[in-house]
Amino acid sequence: MQFQTLRIEVGDREISPDTHDMTRRTPLRAFIALAAAAVFAALALSPLPAAAQSAAGQSAVIVNYERFAESGSADTSVRAEQFEAHVKTLSSGRYAVRPVAEIAETLFSGGTLSNRTVGIAVDKGYRSFIDFAWPRLQAAGLPVTLFVATDPLDKSWPGYVTWDEVRGLRDAGVAIGLTGASERSLVSMTAEERRDDLARAVARYRAELGQTPTLYAYPLGEMSMAAAESVAAAGFQFGFGLHSGAVNATQNRLFLPRYAITEGFAGESEFAMRLDSLGLPMAAIEPADPYLAGVNPPDLILTLDSSLGRIAKPTCFHSQPGGGSGEASVEEAGENRYRIVFANRFRPGAWRLNCTMPTGGKRWRWFGMQFFTAGG
Repeated sequence: MQFQTLRIEVGDREISPDTHDMTRRTPLRAFIALAAAAVFAALALSPLPAAAQSAAGQSAVIVNYERFAESGSADTSVRAEQFEAHVKTLSSGRYAVRPVAEIAETLFSGGTLSNRTVGIAVDKGYRSFIDFAWPRLQAAGLPVTLFVATDPLDKSWPGYVTWDEVRGLRDAGVAIGLTGASERSLVSMTAEERRDDLARAVARYRAELGQTPTLYAYPLGEMSMAAAESVAAAGFQFGFGLHSGAVNATQNRLFLPRYAITEGFAGESEFAMRLDSLGLPMAAIEPADPYLAGVNPPDLILTLDSSLGRIAKPTCFHSQPGGGSGEASVEEAGENRYRIVFANRFRPGAWRLNCTMPTGGKRWRWFGMQFFTAGG
């Protein structure tokens, strides 16, 4: 059975759940014992068995922001009226807004969440979070997780919050995660540089907050299996990218999706579409490593989990900054297996894949991944 891709008219634009852009641009010792780290890394890189991940209570949505009401930053900011509308929607009673850590821990321990569970995350700790967004979230009683890099705080970079303010936010109920020390992409680092950056960030977090961080967000959303192993070895339990899709426990717990909410994708219909999305559980993704150093374009095969039951073939789109976007061909490659065929090579750097499937109702299953094509 074939389905038409969902399209919604917004003003004079037509959007699709498959065409979330890649406009996010950024200028971008304390280890556990080695043996324990190795064991944890192996566990962290293995998703839970699927079981009943197709049910609404086995997936959740995490929305991610960076800047708020900052003119001239449309690629990373939302307008004031957009965010105020989001707060109103999230506090309407339709959604169960829970802390990001609670969402991940529940899903990966085999628990069940409320229907339409949503988490709110914010990256980097720009001043517009504490000046504009936090007062509105606090007034609405909405939990939020703030991911910070430690170097900007240590060096008092202009436009960022301070350690004193981070402690105040923590004491007021904001969960604090890390996005490393330097804000550099882990994919661009050597193994030694990754270890140093993560160790330095964890040490500074412990010194300033007296706690051990468990949540990590990849700078620029750029991920690789080697980077994930470094993140796990540093003691983090969950890692988050900047690719679209709903979280479910068939995913790698160190490659979890977050919908990046920016000005061009913050309209009421687009926001609701993302909040209402469900997980698209995968039994396997080949290749499993989002860092692609071989064939270009990649030979990519998705195996959908059997818990989905009778399913339709997914519709997939790809996008790359400066490289355009388009629909990818989807070919059947066996039972619940689909080969994603790309017409052209990808330029070196990050690009995203989004695949969606209708539920038969008004909601959509959504799988996304950010890949990184090696090369110079």
